[in-house]
Amino acid sequence: MIIKIIEAIEKFLLRLGVASGFFTLFTMLTVVIDITGRTFFNQPLMGGNELAILMVVALIYLGMAAAQQRRHNFAIDLVTRLLPPGALKVVNIITSAISFMVIGLLAWLTAQLAWSSMLNNESSYGVVAFPIWPSRIFITIGLVCLTLQFLFDFLRHVGLMPVHETETEKASI
Repeated sequence: MIIKIIEAIEKFLLRLGVASGFFTLFTMLTVVIDITGRTFFNQPLMGGNELAILMVVALIYLGMAAAQQRRHNFAIDLVTRLLPPGALKVVNIITSAISFMVIGLLAWLTAQLAWSSMLNNESSYGVVAFPIWPSRIFITIGLVCLTLQFLFDFLRHVGLMPVHETETEKASI
């Protein structure tokens, strides 16, 4: 039962990663509209820069858990690739536990900041008073999702959950 719930959460995290990719498209469209308006009509898209920044934050943070799940994050394996399987397992357990705790702490602190920002309707100063709190919410959601993924990784490393097929395939290569 718990495994099915975790699998459903992981499918959601993958879908969130795909959705984050669409923010790249929206960012590009925003920039193109802004540049076109500025160049040909001397009329920039009001708040276009701020909107593009918000979308870049969303695409980065909403895709982190999916990248971790698929092992698409940067990894420096200069030392770990030389370890025997038993030592590598211990290192994976330790690093996933530390990552879970550190990212979990960041998620907790960011959630408090996002909540405060939302209550105060925090916005940027400029031609357009653009709200900042949506960016903080995207960061919080992304960090919470990444925390969950590190927890699932830890559970797999200690043997409490089955390993993904992609992980087994990578181990055999």
